[in-house]
Amino acid sequence: MMMTVLLALAALCLVFAGFGFFGLPYLIAGPHVLDQLRLRLTDKAVLTSLVTAAISLVWVLQASPALISHGTGVQVVADQMTGSSWQV
Repeated sequence: MMMTVLLALAALCLVFAGFGFFGLPYLIAGPHVLDQLRLRLTDKAVLTSLVTAAISLVWVLQASPALISHGTGVQVVADQMTGSSWQV
């Protein structure tokens, strides 16, 4: 339950950050704001970090069973994620 709430809160914060950095200027100044995205390195860095955070958030959903389970459950999830046999 708590993990679901934290992941939902993280997703909400990620969406808000993306809207605040890219959506709000788009709403105010129009579509030509995003035309110069190729030239601005700081905007590309922020976009890259937002995409990385979104990918990480999705990956946490896959990795969370390994983080909260004990004993043989970790072994099974590790084998499924890597396709090889691990010794825990």
